[in-house]
Order: sequence, then structure tokens, then C-alpha cells
Amino acid sequence: MNSWLFLSLILAHVIGDFYLQNDKYCAQKEERKFKSWFLYVHSLIIGVVSWVVVPVYEFRFYALAIALSHLVIDVIKTYSPKGLWNFVIDQVAHLAILIIVIFSFDTTTKLPIQSMDCNGSYSIPLFILALLLCIKPVNILIKLVLKKYQVGETQSCENIKNAGALIGNLERILTIIFVIIGQYEAIGFIIAAKSILRFKDTDTAKTEYVLAGTFLSFGIALLCGLMATK
Repeated sequence: MNSWLFLSLILAHVIGDFYLQNDKYCAQKEERKFKSWFLYVHSLIIGVVSWVVVPVYEFRFYALAIALSHLVIDVIKTYSPKGLWNFVIDQVAHLAILIIVIFSFDTTTKLPIQSMDCNGSYSIPLFILALLLCIKPVNILIKLVLKKYQVGETQSCENIKNAGALIGNLERILTIIFVIIGQYEAIGFIIAAKSILRFKDTDTAKTEYVLAGTFLSFGIALLCGLMATK
């Protein structure tokens, strides 16, 4: 398996599926299903971005296959019940297609992502992937996990969700950086500081929401940080 090809396609998927569409167009896909024009544009974008990160002439058919499979999976997703498992199965299906492509397409051409790497203690492409994963995709995942287990369903929690998402992004980015430079003590300091700030809050539901979100947030960030280290 070509690991550079795998990393390139994963980056293309994350960028295309999470950063090149917004909530408005996602809602349109859910509402209009296969009649949504953005459903087809989105799949085309996925194919184009995939070809951009793997600029090999022979890869054009594989990029088209990725785009078409993405369209089929997304259409099926619009007819499935919303929730955590819908999101997880959707992403696993996309990942499975990419794995099939990786084992089917063989190239010795140096990919653009390879020129970004360095001989340091961490991989720059993996660092970029870790950052991208820890912002929008992880926000969505944590939100769905908390919703599934009915954590933070009170009005008091609704008032802090937007701020919580911003704080979560910042703490995950810092955690990844601290893992890469080996400053695990700093991660403990952030967790302790956040706990102290919430210590006097008597709202049990809000406290549970913050704690559950914090554990999920730091846990995923630690894994992403370790992924980026060599």
C-alpha cells in the first residue's frame, strides 16, 4: 500500500467533505435528497480535489470513481435516520472506497504531499491532517455523541454550546502542539485550569456536558497528536 497516496486521499476527503461545504448546503441535501443540485456539485468537488492531490494522468478514472461513489453514499445517507451512527457509517463507507482505490492504483510518481515532509520529529502532512480533523470533523462527532447519550439537552447547556465549540477547537490545537513538542505537562495544566473554572458551577447538567465534551475533546486530540509524531 502506498502510504503517501493514502494520506493524500484522506486529506482530500477531509477538506472536501468538511471544509468545502457548509451547514446551509448540507441542510439542502437532507431536504431535497437526490434532487439537490449541491449533492452533485459536492461529489464533483471531491473528485477534483482528489485529482489535485494526486496529479497523475492515469488517476483521472479513479478520481471519477471516488466522485461517483461519494455521490451514491451521500444519497443513501440522506434517506437514513440522522444521528451518530449515520455519520460514522457514512465516513467508514467513504474510507472503504479510498482503501479500495489505494490498493487498485499503483504509482511511483512523487506526490505533492511528499515535498511537504521533513526530517524532524513529526510529519508536517500528518500534522496538517491532525489539525483539520480536530476542528470541524471532531466538533461534529462530539456533538453527535453528546446528543446520542442526551448529555447537555438543557437550556443552560444550549447557551454555552457555541462558546464550547470554539474553546474545544483551541484546546485540541494546543494539545496537538504540546504532544508534538513533548510537553504533556502543559496538557494536564489546561485540563486542570478548565476544571477549576467549572468547579463552582452548581448546574449539574452543564457540568456533565462540559466534562463529557472535555474528555472526548482531549482524548481525540491526544490520538491525533500521537499520529503526527514519528
